[in-house]
Amino acid sequence: MDGQDPEVRDETPVREGDDVLLQAADRLAAAAEILVSVSARTAVAVDSRLSPPLLRALTLVGTDPGLTLAALAERAQISRSRASRVCDTLEEAGLLARSPRTEDRRGVGLSLTGRGRSALDRVRDRRTAWIQDALLRMPESDLSGLLAALRSLGPSLAHGHPEHAETPGPPDRSV
Repeated sequence: MDGQDPEVRDETPVREGDDVLLQAADRLAAAAEILVSVSARTAVAVDSRLSPPLLRALTLVGTDPGLTLAALAERAQISRSRASRVCDTLEEAGLLARSPRTEDRRGVGLSLTGRGRSALDRVRDRRTAWIQDALLRMPESDLSGLLAALRSLGPSLAHGHPEHAETPGPPDRSV
């Protein structure tokens, strides 16, 4: 016997290639952390007030103008009060505007100001330039392999993991 309590033993079957999958997952997670850091750095370089939660809210509103506060909170998986505070900060910075919704007079729609759109565009441009610079330093064969892997990985990641697909985050998690 291996000395392990049979009640505690992991019964998940080991498959051929599991080590490769674990290594790939670890490396992808590390790359994702670097990309998050790049995004945060480029946001702060554009506007020192653009923390990751504020950038996330700006991005969500930028992709869906007229978004309500409730919808922003739901998509960002934060409480409505947290979403309201985030919007207050963005509005004070001149990056976000609130206006009555035409289809529901009681509701308020969120939209980017010209300054907010410009800031978001500059963050995206800087982030893209940073990533392009990194890609230019890669050997051509690695870049080709990366492109092939991303074509396959993108749809797979978008599908999500069944355990996490419908699980909301804690109510006051950052945007």
